[in-house]
Amino acid sequence: MRTALIQGSGGLGSALAQVVIEARVFDQVILAGRGQWSMDAPHTQIRTVPVDLTSDQSVAEAAGRVRSWCERLHLVITTAGVLTDPSRGIAPEKKLTELTREAFQSVMEVNCLGPFLWLKALYPLIKHREPVTIATLSARVGSIGDNRLGGWHSYRASKAAQNMLTRNLALELGRLNPNAVVVGLHPGTVDTGLSKPYQKGVSPEHLFTPAQSAAYLWSVIQALTPADSGQVFDWKRVRIEP
Repeated sequence: MRTALIQGSGGLGSALAQVVIEARVFDQVILAGRGQWSMDAPHTQIRTVPVDLTSDQSVAEAAGRVRSWCERLHLVITTAGVLTDPSRGIAPEKKLTELTREAFQSVMEVNCLGPFLWLKALYPLIKHREPVTIATLSARVGSIGDNRLGGWHSYRASKAAQNMLTRNLALELGRLNPNAVVVGLHPGTVDTGLSKPYQKGVSPEHLFTPAQSAAYLWSVIQALTPADSGQVFDWKRVRIEP
């Protein structure tokens, strides 16, 4: 049985789940997130499980449910991410003087630590020798070499750290499974709550609906090979430098 697991019930996560379900290349699709899912796809078994990636207990319980449903995962996508959250004082910092310990730790926890602790909990299901693709949502601003503007300290740092863990996991799984692919994906600017405050300077042709971005990312995922493992690609499948 081929099983896909999509984490994140937000706009892009839901759109990716719909694309994967409609592709009908998996016998089972598991949807994990904090929100409600509304999916309908004949001939594909859909399961849902609540998970909060900032809670170790929630992650452990959700991973246990997933392990009870399948022996192996063949596609894992995580879409967790935060850029702005006024309730927690999180906003892209323009200057170093705006950096705070609390905001930095929160952004790092959601964008980097949470997704990889989730993958740690799922490790028995991704440690096999069948083809498996693992993708986390990264961002071009996480590239150190591409950084020309500075600022956005917490978000940039969290994505750079995420990219390093992507590379580490790619090397680790690659030693066990030559068919494993672990990548970061930059979805472009998607019309969701995460990017809403920062869309003013984005041209209409580069502001994607969740469905558009999901379709682009699915095309990228389908074209990946083990030679791509450990790298970060944008929605056009252009490699982003570290």
